[in-house]
Amino acid sequence: MVGSTLWWRPINLDRQAAVPWQKLRPSWLLALQLLAAALVVGALLQPAFATAQALSGQTIVIIDTSETMQATDVAPSRFGKAVAEARSLVAELGQHARMTLITMGPTAAVIASSDGQRQPLLDALDHLEPSAGAADLQDALQLAVAAAGPKTTGTELFVLSDGITEPLPEPVTLPFPVQYKEIGASGENVGVTALNVLPGLDGLSADARLQNYGQIAANVTVEMAANGRLLGARALELPGGGGQDVTFDVPPGTLYVQVTLLPHDDLAVDQTAVAVASAPSKLKVLLVTTGDVFLQDALSLRPDVQVVTEAPSAWRPAQALSPSIDLFVFDGFVPAPLPASAPYLIVGPPPDRALGSGPPVSPGPLLPAEADDPLLYDVDLADVSVALSADLSTSNFGQVVITSALGPVLMVREATASSPAAAVLGVYPHSSDLVLRDAWPVLLAHLSELLAPGTVLQPSEPPGATVNLQPGPSALAVLVTRPDGHVDRLALSAAGALFSDTSETGLYRVSVLGAGGTTGTSYFAVNPVGTPIQPQQSLDVAGAPTHSVVKAPLYHDLWPALALAALLALMVEWAVYFRAH
Repeated sequence: MVGSTLWWRPINLDRQAAVPWQKLRPSWLLALQLLAAALVVGALLQPAFATAQALSGQTIVIIDTSETMQATDVAPSRFGKAVAEARSLVAELGQHARMTLITMGPTAAVIASSDGQRQPLLDALDHLEPSAGAADLQDALQLAVAAAGPKTTGTELFVLSDGITEPLPEPVTLPFPVQYKEIGASGENVGVTALNVLPGLDGLSADARLQNYGQIAANVTVEMAANGRLLGARALELPGGGGQDVTFDVPPGTLYVQVTLLPHDDLAVDQTAVAVASAPSKLKVLLVTTGDVFLQDALSLRPDVQVVTEAPSAWRPAQALSPSIDLFVFDGFVPAPLPASAPYLIVGPPPDRALGSGPPVSPGPLLPAEADDPLLYDVDLADVSVALSADLSTSNFGQVVITSALGPVLMVREATASSPAAAVLGVYPHSSDLVLRDAWPVLLAHLSELLAPGTVLQPSEPPGATVNLQPGPSALAVLVTRPDGHVDRLALSAAGALFSDTSETGLYRVSVLGAGGTTGTSYFAVNPVGTPIQPQQSLDVAGAPTHSVVKAPLYHDLWPALALAALLALMVEWAVYFRAH
């Protein structure tokens, strides 16, 4: 009997070590070390697996960003699925392959192009958003052909769309293969196709056109709001493929009206429409005359114009600088100096060296200087008798619009940086039967609209349209506030101000800034274009045979994952060893 075997253990270990064959005892440390060694060896072999590459040459991807792509009949939406499909194509891009991304909305645009680099393409897709307009397929195909270049071998086009596009004038055949990937599952949709504010005997009324583009009858509630406040609601049943007009009375003082359909369906963007109900302030026209009622009556036919008359004896040179006058009209009178900022029209001028006008002549029959001149649209000059007209044969005032055997009768000058738009009509109104013809008020209306276009109540614009804003001659700047509150400052030109960023639907506010601050505020609306949303199974586009495209394998390396796994195994082995000791 002994009290302890502590001192005998080294002797036992020596005897065990001398045994040539021993039973392997389990050890977590050994297992983890073997696993790490195997992973390191696997990483050094650099294994990879191959997948089919979309193209080894050039891939062009057209992504539909139009209104119907916002439909949610597929998750998360048609647009979201199209972007996901585009990402999948980017993932298949080879190292030396080229890819170009083109958006197809109201206008087509190249948003990214890269040679083997995926990140610029992915960044472009991250910032891509759908629009509210129609899809211009022809424009997108033209961009695709331009992106492909003269050598189309190895090029392939993918169109990610629901196929609802602007119709092509004729079927298109492209010199490279085309793959159309249909996106969408349902065609059920109810939308507002039109909203107009119309005058009536009892005031204004708003007329909305509702359309069921699906095949199943839909029960909807129509809500009408004025200036953001609910006026009323009506419950309707629209049969499949049917439509209905709904009319609401518009209260006095209403700035804008809005129609909303409830409940929202797969395409919510076309279930709301906005219309402007209040016209902007009128333009002020100063007519300097001895009392010509023909001129005054013709100018007053414009609903957005306020005509103020004044005798030539009351004219003061300082009035030519007045910022409150949008158009000067001088009858048989040429002021000195002529207005330097506001446009003007001179009718029947006396002999004047500055204008180049001479004494009265009998011009004979009047003729258009150019065919299809927009100023002479619906202006019938046949059999017009003019006894006297100012001699403008030596004048270089501007472009000739109406001429005669003895020279120009009507001349128009466009606005420049140093002078406003202006026109000279040589006819003496009381010495011609022109003022008794229908051509007289039409001609005066066209001239006044050219010189002082103004802004009148207009129907809504479609998304993507360019709106020509006419702020008036006294404007220094134009501010456009979008429906989301973003403000754009527009550059002014002689033709006015052009605003083209109308991708967002809703009400736009136009603020005109003058020398004394805001001189006027007007509005215009942008509404979606109602259209069926049933996906199309094919496009009127054909391409070259697909086998003409040279395919190549795309290898994906596995060694980074194996190296990471080996590192993790060694970390676990170290943790087990540390706890055991």
